[in-house]
Amino acid sequence: MKRCLLVLLLGLGLAACNDNDHDDQVSTEKPALAPSLDVGTYIISTETDEELPMAGKYYSGADGTKLLVLDDDENRAKIVMSYDAKAKAWRSNQSNQAMTVELAHYEKIADQKLLLNQLVGTYDLSFPDGTTVNAEVNAQGKIGSKDPNCVFTGVITESALANTANYQLTDNKCDALKNNSKGYVVVDEDLEPMSFRLVSDTVASKDIWAFA
Repeated sequence: MKRCLLVLLLGLGLAACNDNDHDDQVSTEKPALAPSLDVGTYIISTETDEELPMAGKYYSGADGTKLLVLDDDENRAKIVMSYDAKAKAWRSNQSNQAMTVELAHYEKIADQKLLLNQLVGTYDLSFPDGTTVNAEVNAQGKIGSKDPNCVFTGVITESALANTANYQLTDNKCDALKNNSKGYVVVDEDLEPMSFRLVSDTVASKDIWAFA
């Protein structure tokens, strides 16, 4: 049985893996070679240098982009880390940008490309504090608020990461979304009946759940 220990560093990528037959260790100071899992989606459990063990999902794309989402005890995203293959850099929603995450166990799961037409509909966006905002997604991927107390518009685009899409708010007059101007639309069947979640690697961003 394969066991892999990955150390995710925002400024330094190290990976060490072993199986029953041999040990193979690779280290580099270039974040472009930071933690490498095959393309796909994984259930993971981790330990960090600041937190108790956590669980979540790891998404790895064919273009080199990666997304790590670790949940708290209420299944809200607490740690969000993304790797931009073009910029060769990690980003995190944590104030400590040098934090270390040790990915101790992983299991690959079935996934699929998320298409824009799968997101079409009207949703109640649920914030961690209990606030709810009504919003709509159309066939062109445009997302907009239907709540006069939280006005925003944005666009959703397809992603190289399975089960996810990218979002960018183009006009945001909603204070509750001030740290969520861009990020990821993530479909996670383990969190049904939630349709999708909006997460961001921006510091102090929120995990927003969408219910149809």
